[in-house]
Amino acid sequence: MDTLKIEALAGEVARDLSLSLFDVEIAREGPRTILRVFVDREGGVPLSDITMFSRRFGAILEVDDPIDGPYVLEVSSPGVTRRLRRPVHFERSVGKRVRVSLTVPMEGRRHLVGELSGCDGEGIEVVADGATYRVPYGEIRKANLDVTQEELFGKGKKKR
Repeated sequence: MDTLKIEALAGEVARDLSLSLFDVEIAREGPRTILRVFVDREGGVPLSDITMFSRRFGAILEVDDPIDGPYVLEVSSPGVTRRLRRPVHFERSVGKRVRVSLTVPMEGRRHLVGELSGCDGEGIEVVADGATYRVPYGEIRKANLDVTQEELFGKGKKKR
């Protein structure tokens, strides 16, 4: 399976539709191979654009055939609580609130929730509970943007 070729093909289709390729994930679930492609655009991606991407990319995969055996193609946006896996994901998220699970406890903590204050080629910095934590990429088990209900839906009704 040629992951780099799949990413290159997906990136071309995304650019043609004025989208950006956020991530490609290939997973085995039982006997099936799942190809998950996440596309994004500033302000969000409407379902019609996801559908168009899926049709075009699916047609290219049928011709180019970079995946061994049968597979299922899933296309979506990364969502507001998007998973951060690559250095570029962290770079685009500096200044935002993140939730990070660690592979190794750091100062007795396995989870950090706070502001992503920086990143470089080696890892990230998270300000949580008044302290700054330096986390190498290899010690990140999982990281996501952490969006509050208030950020999503506003403050709600005002009391009279």
